[in-house]
Amino acid sequence: MQTKTPLLVFLVLLFLGAAPVQAKAIALADYLPEGVAYDASVPVPSQVLGFEVGERHARHDQIVAYFHAVAEASDRVRLRETGHTYENRPLLLMTVSSPGNLARIEEIRTQHRSLLEGAPPEPDMPAVVWLCYSVHGNEASGSNAALLAAYHLAAARGPEIEALLRDCVILIDPALNPDGLDRFSGWVNRNRGHVPVADPATREHHEPWPGGRTNHYWFDLNRDWLLLTHPESRARVGVYHQWMPNILGDFHEMGTNATYFFQPGVPSRRNPLTPERNAELTAEIARYHARAFDREKRLYFTEERFDDFYYGKGSTYPDINGGVGILFEEASARGHVQRSPNGRVTFPAAVRNQFLTTLSTLEAARDKRAELLDYMSGFYRDAAREAAAGPVRAYVFGDPADRARTDAMVDILLRHDIHVRRLAGRLEREGARFTGDDSYLVPTAQPQARLLRALFERRTSFPDSIFYDVSTWTLPLAMGLPTAEITDGGTVRRLAGEPVEHAPTLGASPPGDSDSTYAYVFGWSETYAPRTLGRLLRAGVRARVALKPFRAATPDGLRDFDRGTVVVPLGIQEVGRKRLHALLARAASKDGVAVHAVTSGLTPGGVDLGSSSLRPLKAPRPLLVVGRGVSATQAGEIWHLLDRRFEMPVTLVEKSRLGNIDLDDYTHLLVVGGSYGDLSPDLSAAIGRWVRAGGVLVASTSALRWVRDADLAPVTLRGEDAKGNGDDGTPSETEAAEAPPRLDYAAHDRNRGAKLTSGAIFEADLDITHPLGFGLGHRRLAVFRRSNLALEPSSNLYGTVARLTDTPLLSGYVTPKNLKQAAGSAALTARKIGRGAVLLFADDPDFRGFWYGTSKLYLNALFFGGVLQRTGE
Repeated sequence: MQTKTPLLVFLVLLFLGAAPVQAKAIALADYLPEGVAYDASVPVPSQVLGFEVGERHARHDQIVAYFHAVAEASDRVRLRETGHTYENRPLLLMTVSSPGNLARIEEIRTQHRSLLEGAPPEPDMPAVVWLCYSVHGNEASGSNAALLAAYHLAAARGPEIEALLRDCVILIDPALNPDGLDRFSGWVNRNRGHVPVADPATREHHEPWPGGRTNHYWFDLNRDWLLLTHPESRARVGVYHQWMPNILGDFHEMGTNATYFFQPGVPSRRNPLTPERNAELTAEIARYHARAFDREKRLYFTEERFDDFYYGKGSTYPDINGGVGILFEEASARGHVQRSPNGRVTFPAAVRNQFLTTLSTLEAARDKRAELLDYMSGFYRDAAREAAAGPVRAYVFGDPADRARTDAMVDILLRHDIHVRRLAGRLEREGARFTGDDSYLVPTAQPQARLLRALFERRTSFPDSIFYDVSTWTLPLAMGLPTAEITDGGTVRRLAGEPVEHAPTLGASPPGDSDSTYAYVFGWSETYAPRTLGRLLRAGVRARVALKPFRAATPDGLRDFDRGTVVVPLGIQEVGRKRLHALLARAASKDGVAVHAVTSGLTPGGVDLGSSSLRPLKAPRPLLVVGRGVSATQAGEIWHLLDRRFEMPVTLVEKSRLGNIDLDDYTHLLVVGGSYGDLSPDLSAAIGRWVRAGGVLVASTSALRWVRDADLAPVTLRGEDAKGNGDDGTPSETEAAEAPPRLDYAAHDRNRGAKLTSGAIFEADLDITHPLGFGLGHRRLAVFRRSNLALEPSSNLYGTVARLTDTPLLSGYVTPKNLKQAAGSAALTARKIGRGAVLLFADDPDFRGFWYGTSKLYLNALFFGGVLQRTGE
């Protein structure tokens, strides 16, 4: 028995994943296909990395070094940088093909682009394959498999590889998210031991907040293909439209307990704009992956869980661009090894699976080259016919009061290779006026007609009620821009002006500077007016905001100024006049803000410039709560909004350290979605005292529950504070009485998922006379909702800044029950408490960094939250 007990303990430890067993040595030959000879002049990965692929997680700089080494050694390879991340890491693109193809690569690229005009493919035209690895930084098996792909394609010898390189141009992006990849690789490499530990509880498998999935600002880059908020995405999509690949492989990881997924996804969740032939080709390509996995007896699945609806992901963006996107999802070790119901999931095995589907993708591309090229040509011919037969001939958009938002939309369209023209004349449609000075026309008769429709359409009917991501993303609503459709060709021909080749740049004339100037003023409608104001206040300039409109004398005559106008009186300044003028000139050139000189404080209309209706402003000193329990995505959106877009310093404080912070050092406490139940009652009470003393608390989405539970402000949430349950899909008592006696077990997941509001656009009525509504100009406001949380309007008659209309759905999927619950609810409320205020956003005000319409409200909360008047009940 004494000899058996240690063995038993050993076996138990082995089962638990903690046995002290040295991992089998990894060899390059374990990954590579059998029977292939390799050129010894091309370095193997370990010669550059110092370890074998899969032994450790390669850092991004090591991947870069290896790709450069391969490019120097091989005549099949060209390597270039396409851009840089926020942390200044290079974004790489490796082009691999036969030396003959590389010698005429620009000719091939131009020839391939002719397919967008519907031209038939040339008989010898190569197919273009783009391999995109690890857009999520903690899904690192993809980027490590890219090392194997580069080596194999550069070094393999024989007829098979020669034929592949002759028939294909292969583009490799080894790391779509270098910043996240390094955050993750550093963690797992630092926390692995000499002996691999497969226990899921070990520290290696639990990254600290915010994890490595996201980029520097904690955004999910795999949701940014349409929105183009970040430099990684802009560089990537720029390359995409240079080449227009026939197949794009998008390599990811999923939960440890899964197996391996490749598309097709759920058939009923394909976007209706995607042609049926795309689904057929996807299924045909899937057979290549299945054969590769069958040979090795590996587990895999298709047509479950993942879908092809939202075009802003790497695997779906090609589907609206004449290509075929393929999603690959590998069970993740989240480190080096982890046990699962399917056995031990190891990092080398994950890398091998990704390399297997890399090879099967290339095999399919070679075999189906002619079909893929024909499909792309036909895709654009069919798109042209659809556009000619469709009811819309062009879209017009623009806002004379906010050129920055208009210009940002033009920039996005151009980056998607969508043709844009200046508006040549005037147009009045749907209550909006458009002129050639500030508006643009986008004809539907163009190669990217389908992508254009995907960006502009409003859809409220769907073949399925479950979405892996959002159900809508209508760009004009996100930008908050007036938009109109033109349905007759004659009007399009009359109003189609010069083509726009480059996105407009901001810029305005600097203000005059003369002895007659009494004050400088600028409006609040321009997107970057808050950036100008913040710069002035931090420089010590004294500024005021007008709570009422006025008319003032300027050197160019009388001019009307709306609520929200910022006034900079010269007589109270301590900043030198020369310095002040330089700051205002910069505002005009960099922010596009028109600054006007006013010649008298006595106005011929409205309030005078010394009125108490012009409230002094202070530079915001915001503190953003981050850390464990806080939504990293929502926190990152606010951080990016303030830091990157508006150049405002914002202090990031871990939630666990909030009790050690002197809140009096800050003007605003910013709390986004998350769980805050672990904040002590004493800390919540201290926050309440800080608000009453003059602080401004800005809370959004699920943080509203904490505001309610901590009794910081009156908050009532529909469906939670009324009789019944919350938004978790369980019925209230009334509903239970009316519910059927039983439901099929198999329908549970579908029924639960169908009750979620998975990203829909709702219409709100905005009080543009309220300081939090300043600068937007239109009472109609498009709000993006991703939950069923519904905030009751304020009991203060003046405290509901934005309220969803009674029929609020503009685009997207929502159940009738959730629509009814949302109708008439508050999108934004403001309550004065003591000398401070509590401002509540029911939804994410800066969704994915491109919801310009509601992000302006958040800036208003920062600059004007402290000037709210007490309005009583």
